[in-house]
Amino acid sequence: FISFTSYSLAFTSPGMPTGYVNDYTNTLTEGTKKILEEELRSFSASTTNEIAVAIIGSLDGDTIENYAVKLFEAWKIGNAKNDNGVLLLIAKNDHKLRIEVGYGLEGALPDVLAKDIIDTRITPSFKQGDYDTGVLLGVRAIEEVTKGEYVQVSKKSNGFSLNGNMIELI
Repeated sequence: FISFTSYSLAFTSPGMPTGYVNDYTNTLTEGTKKILEEELRSFSASTTNEIAVAIIGSLDGDTIENYAVKLFEAWKIGNAKNDNGVLLLIAKNDHKLRIEVGYGLEGALPDVLAKDIIDTRITPSFKQGDYDTGVLLGVRAIEEVTKGEYVQVSKKSNGFSLNGNMIELI
């Protein structure tokens, strides 16, 4: 007799946002939080696009993808009509992060650019233990992308990457 254990991913919201930057781990300095709040408020007012930052301790067994989608939906990030929100989710203890993008900004911020921002702007600072710089650089890169001003810095190759797999062009 074979028994299958099924489980469902259990999203547990850290709570409703209190601003654009929601650091549930007290990782960022007060100065960085203040700078980001001001920048993101101004960015939202000038573009109508909304960027939210969430730093949580753990995903509690959930996947970063599922958690990001559920949190994005729960917080209603962006304008409902335009679906123009972006969530930078950092699960500090799990060493995972994700940039979740609303449909209205997927053309401006596709997965390949989100991965580039994570790999070249955020992760190097995080590896040095400098979360303030990593989050600042990541948020500013997201702003640049949505305004069409971002310059990709990833290494060029003979192929292109799709979900981390190299595919040679014929």
